[in-house]
Amino acid sequence: MNLWTIAVFEFKRYFKWKQEIISLALMLLGFGFSVAWPMVKGILDKDYQVAVFAEGVMPKIEGFQFSQLGNQGQQDVMKNLGGSWHAVITIEKDQVHLTVKEKASWQSKLKAGLKSWQQQRLIAALPLDAVQRKSITELPEILVRTLKQENKDDNERGRELLSGALLFLLIMGVFSGFGYLFTGITSEKQNRVTEQLLTLITPAQWIQGKILGISLFCLKTMVSYGIIFFVFMNGITAFNGNSDLSLPISVWDVFSDIIFIGLGLLLVNSFMAAFAATIDDPNHSSRSIMMFLPAVPVALAYSGIDNAEGMMMQVLSIFPLTSFAAMPLRMAHTEVPLWQWAISLSLLLACLWWFKSAATRVFTLGIRMYGKEPTWKQMLEVFLFPVKAQ
Repeated sequence: MNLWTIAVFEFKRYFKWKQEIISLALMLLGFGFSVAWPMVKGILDKDYQVAVFAEGVMPKIEGFQFSQLGNQGQQDVMKNLGGSWHAVITIEKDQVHLTVKEKASWQSKLKAGLKSWQQQRLIAALPLDAVQRKSITELPEILVRTLKQENKDDNERGRELLSGALLFLLIMGVFSGFGYLFTGITSEKQNRVTEQLLTLITPAQWIQGKILGISLFCLKTMVSYGIIFFVFMNGITAFNGNSDLSLPISVWDVFSDIIFIGLGLLLVNSFMAAFAATIDDPNHSSRSIMMFLPAVPVALAYSGIDNAEGMMMQVLSIFPLTSFAAMPLRMAHTEVPLWQWAISLSLLLACLWWFKSAATRVFTLGIRMYGKEPTWKQMLEVFLFPVKAQ
């Protein structure tokens, strides 16, 4: 009963309706700004005036206005370079010459566009027929034929969006737990709240209730932000006149992701709670950097996305310390055999059960020490051997 009371307290401690509404509003505002900014930038950015002394089709580069002039006006344009004209383009023996008054950042974009333009001009001048010219200017299409019937939609864009969303939500969940546990436990220890709490509850009830409550809050935040992300992306596609966005994820995938990520949050937060209790002064302790270690499994899982079917991703998705991040990302890209899924979940549950007890022992050691921090040797002994904690 005490454990669930603590879990509910920790959940409500960070769940504030006003804060939630403000956070969601700021996130939507940020998304809206990121979508609108390219259009605003295009309106505000002036078009650079470029005089072209060459025959044929003019370049088309966003942000630049090209004017084709006769050779007789070249001297007048050069005199006004830096004023009404920003650049002059001339062609001498198939070599493009770009004349400007002084160096500026916009010239890099202009040079890149002119390279493509001149390449097309040179190809057009070759004695080629329409078919030959098309084979040179257009990239060939590669048709992929699969012998095995796919159960998921192979829309690459949808998979990339899903992977990006999962990665973003994982990072959000891990670092949210890091912030809440680190500040909560260290402040309680510094304010000497621990003596009063330890007279009412056991250290195991305290840490496990705290971990459960904060993990539920982090999972709630991830789910709510995931729904908002999906709705917002559908709104963008509808605004652009495209069909509704379809992510390659099923109900089974959602269920599996919630289980693995939820258990992963419990595992990660167990480590953070235990380690935070061993820090005496967070402003001067050199151990604070160790709290970022739970981000390593997310980084490893992300590094293997480009080959979701490979051996590295299979190992990461089964190994219990990385499976909570690797398995959801792997399932977003490929079909995972049920036996691998079952083994991965079993190992994760076993690891969490053992880690819960080990983290409780480290928490008990650290939360009762004031004025100093337990040594690395003490922490390792208590973490690995239950007898040492007694």
